[in-house]
Amino acid sequence: MPKEDYLLKYLEKLNRVIAAMMGFRDKGFPEDVLRLADETFKELLIIDIEELSIMPINKFVEMVQKENFSATHLDILAQLAHETANAYSLENNEEAANSFYSKTLQLYYLLNQKDRTFSFEREQIIAKLENRL
Repeated sequence: MPKEDYLLKYLEKLNRVIAAMMGFRDKGFPEDVLRLADETFKELLIIDIEELSIMPINKFVEMVQKENFSATHLDILAQLAHETANAYSLENNEEAANSFYSKTLQLYYLLNQKDRTFSFEREQIIAKLENRL
């Protein structure tokens, strides 16, 4: 029971981080979004966003699969990567933005494999990412 409570609180914390990132993005503070993203990626994957931005897609997918995240964790990780890409795009760093958009797309593909429940919203996000890339 205590482990479940810890996981639930951790997921709630990650959801609050995503919400804060969206708020900073909407207010035009991409540097704050990237700071939060960096801290969160370091906590989740023990790697910073600069390393992640240059990491090849296949290595990234391998690293995420090795962690064997639940569908809920993958969804949050995908949202985190998407917000990171959006922040880089706001800063006109299209190379890093595209890297994170590609990683976001791969995370959603992994999520679809893990969670067999059809999600119209998820499919819309995937379509938008595929069109962007």
